[in-house]
Amino acid sequence: MPKRKPTLAGLLAGLALILPCAPLAAADPPRFEDFAVPLYDGTVHPPQWIRQAERWWTDELGKRVEGPQINFAGKYFIAAHSCGTGCRYYTMTDLSTGRESRLLDGFATAEPAPKTRDGREYLTILYSRSGSRMLIAQYHVDFGKEKEECRERVFLLEKNRLKPITGTRRGCRELESQPGL
Repeated sequence: MPKRKPTLAGLLAGLALILPCAPLAAADPPRFEDFAVPLYDGTVHPPQWIRQAERWWTDELGKRVEGPQINFAGKYFIAAHSCGTGCRYYTMTDLSTGRESRLLDGFATAEPAPKTRDGREYLTILYSRSGSRMLIAQYHVDFGKEKEECRERVFLLEKNRLKPITGTRRGCRELESQPGL
């Protein structure tokens, strides 16, 4: 995984796991359709790191990724990249310009794995929709273990920043992953 400096979004994402959690059922969680945006329909400018290899796409490490398509906030392509077992990071590209954003750097799970305040490792999985500026982060604490726990926090893309709109809640919604995630 490329070396990157922490961002405000990353610090907020990590802070979310050490603050007290509210149960998910306490209120209706925000919905993707509540934050709809129009879809960009111009020329697509793919990320510089992506390559097409026969029938699939690969990243700079030669790992398979989904092909570039809008899957967040009307013009962005979020891609999940594998860097080994339990290791992943995300990139976000504005497909209207081809510019990369570092807003998702803080959601990476590398080695050593990030830990909650009580020392438990977690893996972050992101969920988005092409026509929504809402992003859901699900934190899988003790990922792959018998007593795995899921926590969820919702963010909005506003003025090129990710703003948390919920606290971190215990329990996660069942969501379908979108291409690229």
